[in-house]
Amino acid sequence: MKKYLVAIFFLLSLIGCSDNEHDHKHKVVPEIFSNDNEYLTNLNLMKGHLWVGVELYKENYLENAKRHMKHPKSELYEFIIPTFEAKGAPGFSDQLERLALSVENEEDLAIINQDYQNLFEAIDENEKFVGQESENLNEKIILVISLLKIAADEYSVGIIDGEVENKYEYQDALGFTMMAKDIMVNFNTEDNSKKTRAMKIIKVIDSLSVLWPKLVPTENIDGSYKVILDAVKEIENV
Repeated sequence: MKKYLVAIFFLLSLIGCSDNEHDHKHKVVPEIFSNDNEYLTNLNLMKGHLWVGVELYKENYLENAKRHMKHPKSELYEFIIPTFEAKGAPGFSDQLERLALSVENEEDLAIINQDYQNLFEAIDENEKFVGQESENLNEKIILVISLLKIAADEYSVGIIDGEVENKYEYQDALGFTMMAKDIMVNFNTEDNSKKTRAMKIIKVIDSLSVLWPKLVPTENIDGSYKVILDAVKEIENV
């Protein structure tokens, strides 16, 4: 879990959320991620932040959206560059900056959606720079579990005893959970048993939607990070 915590500290900084907003004060040293699951986890955490930012933008929570998608600074983005270089992956700093600037400038939603699509396509391209085994269902389930464990960590900071302590962490947890679901939704196979497993996992993840009754909470929420951890246990046994 320690390496995933390091990963999330990096990504929260990369998207531009301040220490006061997320209470993460760890400095991350640039390094090459040790395995494909760690690499893919980082990319999907990035996607989770971006997804939340765009959803907030669609609902006209512009300042909230900007906090998730602030202009990435080169000295922060450089933390992921060593892994891109080691893998021969192109990275996506230009697309990330373009979307961040569009949000900052409060461009029309059509422009935001196009920039978002271009960025996700670029991230998807970087996800291809992994070993063939990462396409296996078992490996994808491990990735899903990695994301959900981090989502639980974030939710535990965002919602404490039903009270909204940090809406940004609450929103992050939603974004990571949605990316976990997307991994299963996009899993393609002709094997019926594997299809069934994937569908069961999607159903488990869908059951977590009750934890986020609103994108921007304005009152107490009947939810706990433990529900996400229980879902992880269920997925491990699928």
